[in-house]
Amino acid sequence: MERARVRAIGVPFALVLLLALAARSVTSFEVPEALVGGAFGGSERETATIGGQDRESLESDAETFADELGQNPDDRQPSSVHRPGLTPPYRPPAAQHPDVETVDDGRQPPPFDTSSLFQHHFNSFFNTPLETGFFGTAGLPGFGFFDTNANRPWWKGENVCVEREEKEEDITSSDNDEVSVNGGTASGGSSFGFHGFSTFNLNVQSCAEKQHKYVCTSIKNVNGRKRTEKLTRQCCHGYGRPRNGPPNAHCQKLDLYSMEETVERLGAKEFVSTLKKSGLDATLENDVTLFVVPDSAYTTFAEQMWENNLVAFDPMARAKRAIDFASMTARDMILAHTVNGTYFIEDISNEQLLKTDLPGANIRINIYPRGPMAATVRDQSHAEHPYRYTANCAPLLKLNRVADRGIVHVVDRVLVPARNTLMDIIEVRDDMTLMRTFLEMTGLDKMLREQGDDKHYTIFAPNDDAFLKLDKDIRRKLKAGNGCAMNILKNHILDITFCSLAAVNGVKTSTYNMLNEKLEFEYAMVGKTRVPSSVEGELSEVEDEGKKTQRIRINGFATIEESDVVASNGVLHMIDSVLPTDSGMPISNTLGNHNLTVFKQLISDAGLEEEFDGMSNRTFFIPTDQAFEQTETGRYWIRQLKEHPESLRGNAALKEFLEYHVAEPLIKTCGLEETTIPTKAGQNVRVNLYTTNPVFTTVMNRATVNCARLVRFDEETCGSVVHEIDKVLDVPKTNLMEALSANPDYSMFQRMVSLTNLTELLTSPDSGLTLLVPKNDVFLEVDSWYQETLQNQDELERIIRAHVLPNVICCTGIVPSEWPFVRTTETISGHQLKLNRNRRPQVQNAGITKCDVVARNGIIHEINDVINVQPKRTSSTGAGSGNPFESFGSITRPLTFWFK
Repeated sequence: MERARVRAIGVPFALVLLLALAARSVTSFEVPEALVGGAFGGSERETATIGGQDRESLESDAETFADELGQNPDDRQPSSVHRPGLTPPYRPPAAQHPDVETVDDGRQPPPFDTSSLFQHHFNSFFNTPLETGFFGTAGLPGFGFFDTNANRPWWKGENVCVEREEKEEDITSSDNDEVSVNGGTASGGSSFGFHGFSTFNLNVQSCAEKQHKYVCTSIKNVNGRKRTEKLTRQCCHGYGRPRNGPPNAHCQKLDLYSMEETVERLGAKEFVSTLKKSGLDATLENDVTLFVVPDSAYTTFAEQMWENNLVAFDPMARAKRAIDFASMTARDMILAHTVNGTYFIEDISNEQLLKTDLPGANIRINIYPRGPMAATVRDQSHAEHPYRYTANCAPLLKLNRVADRGIVHVVDRVLVPARNTLMDIIEVRDDMTLMRTFLEMTGLDKMLREQGDDKHYTIFAPNDDAFLKLDKDIRRKLKAGNGCAMNILKNHILDITFCSLAAVNGVKTSTYNMLNEKLEFEYAMVGKTRVPSSVEGELSEVEDEGKKTQRIRINGFATIEESDVVASNGVLHMIDSVLPTDSGMPISNTLGNHNLTVFKQLISDAGLEEEFDGMSNRTFFIPTDQAFEQTETGRYWIRQLKEHPESLRGNAALKEFLEYHVAEPLIKTCGLEETTIPTKAGQNVRVNLYTTNPVFTTVMNRATVNCARLVRFDEETCGSVVHEIDKVLDVPKTNLMEALSANPDYSMFQRMVSLTNLTELLTSPDSGLTLLVPKNDVFLEVDSWYQETLQNQDELERIIRAHVLPNVICCTGIVPSEWPFVRTTETISGHQLKLNRNRRPQVQNAGITKCDVVARNGIIHEINDVINVQPKRTSSTGAGSGNPFESFGSITRPLTFWFK
């Protein structure tokens, strides 16, 4: 009866809210154990957790793990976020200290508990962990079993300290105008009304969560002033969040140890002992960040220092180490591992320099992604930190170990004080004398001496033996310090710090060098190992198949033999081979590598190879071997190579022919435009751009030079670039008018031109015209019409002007054109001519029988009919031009350009 009455009445949602507000002052009721243990649970009460997991651990990754490095949360490696049905739910170990390493004991997790699943989802909807929820900062008041206190984000819980930073500045640029939401007017002075409310401004707020911090930054525009407010919430000193706990684990009391005890518990007793013997006990009482070394690594370092002082020790090895450990005492070593202030690893950015207590020595922190790992082998460190960290290229083994004062990080070896630049290191190396010489000849040594927070380089330095493997001509060019040398050396330099830890075993790691060329790194088994030879202390390389070792190889070519030599401005790796790059090879090598054998042989037989190899800042338009075989001029030079090679040495005509294919300056396809470019032969070549797209006629994707099409492009060579073309370039000797007069088949058309006033136009050196010329055979078929036209001056000029185009349209620029995408071009008199291609290129009613006769001031197309045009109408555009689809068809100057 009671149940029926409730259904009949119904409870409005607003009343539910009022009841909820009232419920805040009422103690939450307990759920009877009978209900807990029935169909929804066992004998134990676990209504506040899901399978032992805090309810907030089911919050989304985006809310709970905002990546401090800006990485998309969806792309991050799996961490401690647990999803029901995908990974085992979290159950905190009994009586475990939050700062103690956990070890998987192999026990099966308890069955998944769904008793509070509905509670979690309902509560997370109305009580979002963001700064302001749907119902305000307090969220939806509790109905007892919702337990809002446990559902709060950790940064709103107890034992959280808040720091606030504010900055205010004037907004003087109109680009900074924003809109206010709290009243006032926009900075630009304009106001916005909204249904009687006051004007508003737009505020920008962003929040990011880290393991131990929650940082919100807001930017407000108030009355023309920009206010930036940064609010940082973190666990107070002595409190922390368990690293392996649920995502919303609150700040807990930590049983902190002293700095000395913390370091000893991390296995660095020798480090503490040396610190005390050096009289640095006060360091342990200050707020510092210590990078400590495990006892095993510290012992190895001590033995190395002892060996370094032996008289019988190899002098070459002593010289290599002198740059690292010169005048270094035990006290200096401790100071080089000590940084004032507390630095959690998440608060340090990549390439950041931490100033140590040792003058002139900094610790450079680098951050690298982890490689892919199978779920069965993913270790605890992988779950805690999706990145790997290095300090002066030494891997960090343990992170963020908090002491009662300060914090400790564990590195795998003693950190070398980075007080010398990369160039300083190269100068004292006896096995890098050639590298030093080449860097000085090219001026790159100045770059490798630069220091500063933003100066960080990686150099893969070939040793002297690696340079001796090179061809003598290449070594000569390197010593000369020309463009080849610059590119060869830049191929070995990165503008980032690339430690060996960045390379992941089992996968390829890639980055880009200063030439923007890709370098790939992978581990490989190398059969050559460096072992002592019979001469005491001397190192030599011997084949030992039984002692293969794993080394990092670069592009599958060079092997890193000595890694992670740390400098104040980066890191050096010694490699055993010079990395090849086309951009560092002279033009003769590039031609051979790309099978441009005919042109290469012509350069060699003409005695011009050294001259061409010495060129820089040039653009080479090189015909393919097939292009030589398909053109008359090309076949002529092939015959000369085969029959009279001795006649090519010093041949002036050949020299002019070859140099006409060399333009200045260097122009890649992204910089091409319709223009003329001077060549080394003294005459210009003409570049034209066309489109093959039927719709986007202003997007250029095809290029020609003197109507020879670029078929391969942007092949880099020493200080220059190579574009392959499908025709040889003949040096034009005549202008358009002279070309008409020189060909007897064009005499009748040439006579018509002579009777008009267009002779001056066809002789102008800068005209850039396309001339459509019918042969004499065409006019002889209509001889009576031809004779009548010669007597009619107006008709004669109209006919000739219909055969002259004001720009250069090569045959390769005429592509199939079907309705409605009709392509047209305009004559010098404004008539529209249709362009199309079937078996051959067509212009209006005429087919082109011979393409691209190049003259100095344009080109000639031979056609098989007289162009038939109607007298020009009143308007040359739109409907008056007779082309209803002109927007699709006009050949215009390019707006955008790419190659396909």
